[in-house]
Amino acid sequence: MKLVSLVLIGSGLVSSVGVPSQAIAQKYPAVAVTSFMDTCLDHGQRSAPIVPRSLLSNICRCSINYIQERVSYDDFRTLNPDNRQNQSPRQQHVQRVVDESINRCILKQVGG
Repeated sequence: MKLVSLVLIGSGLVSSVGVPSQAIAQKYPAVAVTSFMDTCLDHGQRSAPIVPRSLLSNICRCSINYIQERVSYDDFRTLNPDNRQNQSPRQQHVQRVVDESINRCILKQVGG
């Protein structure tokens, strides 16, 4: 049940930060990483309140690292998870990467 709850973190994880395109491993600006981490932790704590914050933090850090390796910052910034129905193909790609990052990082943290 915890795993299912954690997977829900992926819905709407990125709020004001953005999305990727031609991904080249790059560092996003610190403010973008901080925003992602804060949003991720907030969603995680609301979705799975019994999960330790340290575990959520590890999942969120893993996720932003995964995303940075696959999505350009310019693309990342265009993501709007609150409007999934009207996403461009590029935004849909970024959303898939974000969702995939959460799922992979959850499995990595829980030993799956």
